[in-house]
Amino acid sequence: MTAIKNKPDAMNQDNSRRVDKYWIPIVARTIDLLDCFGAATKPLTLEEVVKSTGIPHTTAYRILHTLVLRDYLNRSGRQYRLNQLRRRLKFGFANLSKHVSLAVEIEESLKAATSAAGIDLVVWDNDRSADKAIQNAREMAVSKVDLAIEFQLFENVAPVISDIFSRSEIPLISLVNPHHGTVYFGVNNYRAGFAAGTALADFALRHWKSQIDALLLLESPRAGRTIQSRLVGAIQGIQERLGPLPEKDVHHLDGGGDRATSKSAVAGFMKSKGKKRILIVGINDESAIGAIEAADQARYGTELAVVGHGGSMEILDIAADPDSPCIGTVCFHPERYGPDLLNFALPIVRGRSAPVVHYVPHEFMGKEALIRRGHAPATARST
Repeated sequence: MTAIKNKPDAMNQDNSRRVDKYWIPIVARTIDLLDCFGAATKPLTLEEVVKSTGIPHTTAYRILHTLVLRDYLNRSGRQYRLNQLRRRLKFGFANLSKHVSLAVEIEESLKAATSAAGIDLVVWDNDRSADKAIQNAREMAVSKVDLAIEFQLFENVAPVISDIFSRSEIPLISLVNPHHGTVYFGVNNYRAGFAAGTALADFALRHWKSQIDALLLLESPRAGRTIQSRLVGAIQGIQERLGPLPEKDVHHLDGGGDRATSKSAVAGFMKSKGKKRILIVGINDESAIGAIEAADQARYGTELAVVGHGGSMEILDIAADPDSPCIGTVCFHPERYGPDLLNFALPIVRGRSAPVVHYVPHEFMGKEALIRRGHAPATARST
């Protein structure tokens, strides 16, 4: 018969604990219990904690109850999990594109806010690609981020992305373009468009005596109905000031939310139609900048008025130029996204309920206001 030998290290450790007058058993058990959660990949029940640690049932329950009250653990029903805020958090951010000014400014703001809060931020570039957005979502899920933030504009892949994070039990915040089953952080797209429309209508009232020859709506059908509602709002804003527009004067162009595509679409329209007084609404700043570049090449100036959506520094520089056909943009204040987004995200990570929609403020930033504030146009900055 083979004798069972105790491990020397374990025996010595037990013996030292018995003679150590400073040893506090309940503290040691609490640490053992917390270590149990640190190694777990899913929530644990009281029974699982008892089995894993060997702590008596009543003692384990009292420790769990105390740790919940002191915010070291979160409880949901019969399950407990480690409060994520008791360790360094890791957020994932899949950004629209490193080549889109608005997206770059949002990313810079978020990086500054997470760094100040001691949160790790891992950034992926969706590169304005639906396939890339799906791939990035999968990589983010594998990396086990505590919270995911998604900025992509393809409505058809939004359910796929939402499902990836749902199955991985990772909370997801969608920016600018709402994703089904997630919480949304961004502007009220319809109201933002309405602000753009009223600004264009006011311009036409002051400068053209309400007479316009054409309204161009630079769309992005792939972005889906929510983003497209900006243009619905723009039409309503214009018609509220100027009255109903003849259907023949409203032109829907697919600019793809892209500068080059919008430039090509507007240039083609100007060559074929020969209209004189044109209002243009870009679904975003990139589309508006593309329209402005087309107008510059076609030598359109005072008979053209362009408005964008976003408020990137690039389009603000353009709008501040007195000679630019851009009369302003609906500003989403991307520089504020970081701190506001963090305040919105942290309760979600804590397991608290959050509103399904959180609208951020927007405002129209017009040429006159920018000039009054002393905002230097792009031409002045480059000299």
